[in-house]
Amino acid sequence: MENNKKQNIATEDYLETLYELEIEKKQLSVTNIASKLKISKPSVSEMIKKLAKENFVIYEKYKEITLTEKGRKIGKNINHKHKVLEDFFDILSVNKSIQLENIHGIEHHLDQETIDKIEKLNHYLKELKYKG
Repeated sequence: MENNKKQNIATEDYLETLYELEIEKKQLSVTNIASKLKISKPSVSEMIKKLAKENFVIYEKYKEITLTEKGRKIGKNINHKHKVLEDFFDILSVNKSIQLENIHGIEHHLDQETIDKIEKLNHYLKELKYKG
């Protein structure tokens, strides 16, 4: 069970990275993914093959990787969670390096209802800040 959870987190991390590269208009290549995640190209290749088997990406060796709608949806969701949490930690004035460590630890474990409530709290706290 624990190993499965780690695999899900790794899958979500990759899909978030692919989604970010896609919105940055960068090529979805093993090289770009390895660079962004700061890991080896062989590790990326192995994971991309697994993602292709699960229909999260379309992958052919030596060609650009393409997110499927299924993969894009998960990547976009994790990216949104990350941004909501980053916004929340900014409001709390948490140091950026600590933020990244904390966000990476929790973004995969919060359900959408919790994220929605944190997002509402962010808006409320920002309104208070600008009114005061």
